[in-house]
Amino acid sequence: MEYSLLARDDRGTEFLEPDVMTPDQFFGLLRRRSWQDGERRLMAAVLQDGIENFQKHAFATDPLGKEIFDVERSWVVARNDPSLFAFNTVCEVLDIDPDCLRAGLLRWLEQRKDDPVRLQARHLDDPRRRVERVALAAVG
Repeated sequence: MEYSLLARDDRGTEFLEPDVMTPDQFFGLLRRRSWQDGERRLMAAVLQDGIENFQKHAFATDPLGKEIFDVERSWVVARNDPSLFAFNTVCEVLDIDPDCLRAGLLRWLEQRKDDPVRLQARHLDDPRRRVERVALAAVG
């Protein structure tokens, strides 16, 4: 005679029980995910910095500004750079079409060459000065 710990109505339900995941497995998944998220945030920061420097220094007249623009322009137009932080690699990690973004940046440059506008990168602006300017504008 065969004995079972399951009641007659519970037979067959043992296959419906959830799989058990150890804490190491669970936290391992979280660590891997956070690493990927951190990698994407770093790539996004590199792309943002590159685009802001490209636009900020596009029409620079000083030697340092011209050099920064040349570096950023070379980075944007390079198509066969296999490095980890190459423009194409960064765009692909972020699910952005690099050819489309490249074309947009070069079109932006072409449209403004006759009427250059000096841009100030947001992340370089001191937030305390921004608050002072807003406060002075509200008073004045």
